[in-house]
Amino acid sequence: MNITVIHQYFRTPNEGGGIRSYYIADYLTKLGHDVQVITAYNETHYTVKTINGYKVHYLPIYYTNHLSFWSRIHAFWLFAYSAYRILKKIRPINLNYVISTPLTTGLIALLAKMRLGIPYLFEVGDLWPAAPKQLGVLRNPFLIRLARKLEKNTYSRAQVIIALSEDIKEHIATIAPDKEIEVITNMADTDFFAPSQKSSKNFTIGYLGTFGLANHLEYLVQAIKVAPLEVDFILMGSGAQYDRIRSIAEDLENVTWEAEGDKEKVKTVMQRCDAIYISFHHAPVLGTGCPNKLFDGLAAGKYIIINFEGWIKNLIESTGCGVSYDPRNPKILFEKLSPVIQHPEFLIQAQEKSRQLAVERFSPEKQLAKLAYLMDKAVH
Repeated sequence: MNITVIHQYFRTPNEGGGIRSYYIADYLTKLGHDVQVITAYNETHYTVKTINGYKVHYLPIYYTNHLSFWSRIHAFWLFAYSAYRILKKIRPINLNYVISTPLTTGLIALLAKMRLGIPYLFEVGDLWPAAPKQLGVLRNPFLIRLARKLEKNTYSRAQVIIALSEDIKEHIATIAPDKEIEVITNMADTDFFAPSQKSSKNFTIGYLGTFGLANHLEYLVQAIKVAPLEVDFILMGSGAQYDRIRSIAEDLENVTWEAEGDKEKVKTVMQRCDAIYISFHHAPVLGTGCPNKLFDGLAAGKYIIINFEGWIKNLIESTGCGVSYDPRNPKILFEKLSPVIQHPEFLIQAQEKSRQLAVERFSPEKQLAKLAYLMDKAVH
């Protein structure tokens, strides 16, 4: 089957960032499908590269977390327009696998189905426009109506919808109740990441991810300020809020800063951590997501700390591999952490549960096993 994977933020392991679409393209190629990927990158010319047996079409569309709202919208629309033009050139295509965010990738899916007759599966990892609306980023009533209409049309015309969590699935079902919705979470790379012993005696918490508005890392800074002396922090990443967060945490003695790096560096830094911190703004919709660093942390056998509600809270607390807390009361975090800080055997037990969860539920083999069946079903 000729399959096109459309994802504006496609990354390979040596580039850093989320590599879910890389896993998907690899998996489909190994099954014998003819796979092509359409993505964007921050260069000035269009190019095509062959990666692991499939072609990747790189469109020159500049995007960074630092862009203004309207600059982001322009980048999203430009990618939709340019990707559709590429689709017309590379036919015949049996199926499009279209990944959001941004929601504007739904335009590509809809146009290709209506004008080129290509059916599509639509993957939803974040709830748009609900997320930017709750964060106060999307306020224009006309744009909200337009986004909701696009969301509904994209869901209703998909062959199958792939949700990255049960919470996302439940939301989509209220908009497109008659559609088939399957959950395929992000994946824990249990071959690359592995449990390791660190040399530092202090309990070390790592934040390795995006410094963005949605992450609201002021919560983490507040926790750092009230942390006991035996707790250290490592902060690594980039994003629109990086300079601001660093400026308010620069003088804290229990913080080590690491520059953003590729997957290999993430592994190296994670080996120095006992626990991984995952942060989201106090907006209910953000708790439905499926953050990559959760799965890296599970694969590496790390204790998981989160500051939001939702399915991840239920997961880590029911399995005993982590803890959640109300970020408006940072002192309570260290009350909850006291058993694993004071008793190494408790920490080791929790970390073993993290690794077990990664292997048994979230390895690429476990999650992607559903995909071949769904794609075959979509075209027959």
